[in-house]
Amino acid sequence: MRYIEAVHAQGKNLRTSRAAVTDRLHSLDLAPWRNRRIAITGMGASTNAITAVLPPYWSAGLTASGWLGSDLERAGRAAGADAVIAVSQTGQSAEIFSALRHLPDGCPRLVVTDVEDSPIGRLADATIPLALLEDSKVRTLGYTGTVQALLLLRDSLAPAAAPGTDWDQLADELERMLPSATELAVELLPALRGITAFDVVGSGIHAGTAAQGALLLREVCKLPAAGYETYQYLHGPIEAAAPGRALIAIGGAREARLAESMAAEGATVLLITAADPVGVAGGPPMTVFGLPAVSVAADSLRASDLAQAVLAILPVQAIIGLLAEDLGCADGEFLHHQDDTKVS
Repeated sequence: MRYIEAVHAQGKNLRTSRAAVTDRLHSLDLAPWRNRRIAITGMGASTNAITAVLPPYWSAGLTASGWLGSDLERAGRAAGADAVIAVSQTGQSAEIFSALRHLPDGCPRLVVTDVEDSPIGRLADATIPLALLEDSKVRTLGYTGTVQALLLLRDSLAPAAAPGTDWDQLADELERMLPSATELAVELLPALRGITAFDVVGSGIHAGTAAQGALLLREVCKLPAAGYETYQYLHGPIEAAAPGRALIAIGGAREARLAESMAAEGATVLLITAADPVGVAGGPPMTVFGLPAVSVAADSLRASDLAQAVLAILPVQAIIGLLAEDLGCADGEFLHHQDDTKVS
């Protein structure tokens, strides 16, 4: 599937994937992963999805940590994990495969994948199928589908903390956002021509959104980009912000302050926020994209945080699609192929 087609197919994909994930969770015995210290491991876009869902896992009282597959293998018993959740859309990531093979005996392995009959799937004690539609080469559907699947899994692991998210409403909201996200991309394109580097910044669930946005800028547009957790960005990386560079800030009040200060320095700035950006109007020129509030039952996170973990990437995806087309980039084609990242 072409990249932009995959962006537009995400609502349908969320519904299809949710049905498959929910069906499996209803029949799966999750006792080996409950009340355990869980290591959640992935590579690439899967790692970014894990970063996005860790705050909701912690909020639900789950002792969970995110690991690169390569680091989990190096850490071994020092990772302190009693159980593992491995995420690999293809089921072929070499680092995940190796990490699972080297886990201590008796450590249960739950694999979230689109290909259950795969090298990684065959190492699992249990699997959760993503059931994705045909995707782009840069795993557009895979990212939002994986975030949703991991949040559904969170609700099953800690049902007392489940917020009762209306996942059908979420898919509907994403589809309603598409026209405004497309308009945003058209509006920003002239300002983004000639940008030499992008910083994408967010905190909490949006640290994962930021990391995924930066990855897509590199994969699809072939442009230098880096994703940062907001407070880490303030401790040094911010020094490279300047005219001719772009900042995409995703989040709430702290990200709004950051966006305003970087716009004052002459950087091209986009703020993506569900909060009311009071005080932004009348400040230095920048673009603001408002995320919709999606109703969920409140838990210790803000009421709409789980929905925003899925929705916030959409405006970034839309901008990247139009910018890549303007730059003449091949549609999601990879230029650099490494022979040791997949197992057969």
